Amino acid sequence: MCRKAFPTIQLVWLLLALYFAALIGLVVVGKTLDEWLMAVGVRYGVEVLFVSLVLLALAGIWGLRRLQVRQVKARVDFDQVVRLIQDDSGLRFATEDTEFYFKWRSISQLLLVHDAVVVSHGALFFLVPDAAFAGAGDRLAFIREVYSRLSEKARSISEKHVRAALSQGEQPSAA
Repeated sequence: MCRKAFPTIQLVWLLLALYFAALIGLVVVGKTLDEWLMAVGVRYGVEVLFVSLVLLALAGIWGLRRLQVRQVKARVDFDQVVRLIQDDSGLRFATEDTEFYFKWRSISQLLLVHDAVVVSHGALFFLVPDAAFAGAGDRLAFIREVYSRLSEKARSISEKHVRAALSQGEQPSAA
């Protein structure tokens, strides 16, 4: 999947293949190459070639990494508004261009982090920041609503993460 999303990863493999091929070439013909370079007056020729090869490989990896970061930044808009819409069937995360709709049974986990609620569907994680809620009461209502609609498996996975929030505001029952 990464190869489709980021084709530059194939260039990294090509760079590594060329690097190892050059290393093997230095090992195989190093002595002959060193003798030839000594004849023309270059001392430590193979060693200089080895250091040059390492520096070129590092420069290539650095350049490819910068290219990949530039590609990621071109594909993602971190300032885009995401709307969360909750209905009887599930949660909808919508932007101007994309929509994700999770039916309640497809949500695999609910987590709480220090400043957000995380809703998970497999490997997709959606972070709902606390600032998205009008107040702590709305946040708690959202957590309780989502938790109550999770499947048994998702509820068992999520329970330890949301236990403290679910117990907020509960009064001990009078017996």
